[in-house]
Amino acid sequence: MLPFIQTAYLFALGSIIGWVLEFFYRKFFDPVNVERKWLNPGFLTGPYLPLYGFALLLLFWLRRLEGFIPIENSYIRKAVLFLIMAACITALEYFTGLIFIVRLKIMLWDYTQFWGNIQGIICPMYSFFWLVLSFGYCFFLDPTITQTVEMLMKNLQFTFFVGLFYGVFFIDLWISINNMVNISEFAREHNIIVKIDELRAQIEAFREKTKGGAAHFFVPLRFSDTLHNSLERYREFRENLSLGNIRENLKDNINKNIDKIKKK
Repeated sequence: MLPFIQTAYLFALGSIIGWVLEFFYRKFFDPVNVERKWLNPGFLTGPYLPLYGFALLLLFWLRRLEGFIPIENSYIRKAVLFLIMAACITALEYFTGLIFIVRLKIMLWDYTQFWGNIQGIICPMYSFFWLVLSFGYCFFLDPTITQTVEMLMKNLQFTFFVGLFYGVFFIDLWISINNMVNISEFAREHNIIVKIDELRAQIEAFREKTKGGAAHFFVPLRFSDTLHNSLERYREFRENLSLGNIRENLKDNINKNIDKIKKK
């Protein structure tokens, strides 16, 4: 029972910490958020990101395997540990994103604008961020988190708060899964990939255009119109975007051909 409680606690803690990190990153550093708006990251309503919950579990257990790395020099051993941590979290990010794209036709995040990206799911820049996060975890967070885990194991009455977290989390997850299923069915029917951040932007733009009020921070996918109509507008947006890209490519090719003719 104790390992289960420990795992549940670490997942909950990582999900919350990850949400806080993403919350401030999207506001101050995210190159996509040019207007620097406060955004609720993730697909769920509450302040938690499950991907970071799994990431913290990986970091916690990998940190305890450091002694098994067959390298005597402590500095090199830690550097190798950080690289292993970053690689494992990158792999977690890749397979999570791939499952959502292949199985549900939903893209939870999009790195296509970043150099060296693979299918828009992972990229070198964010892998570097995972490396920095691994470094910060080992030197700053691990001692404190280990202490809180030990305290929890000695004072099981505090597991009430862990249970409270999961009560709220599973209700939120159930509601969000219903939305996901509906979006997935629409995406399969029209053979498109729905990018969640783009869908959010479309919903917000429609609310502003129709004076439907400001976007809901805690319910970013709350539709001021029906879900079907919101998705139809998103499909039209994707089609227009594709046509625009085709026109730009044709224009570039024509200009290149004209330049070649002039040079001859």
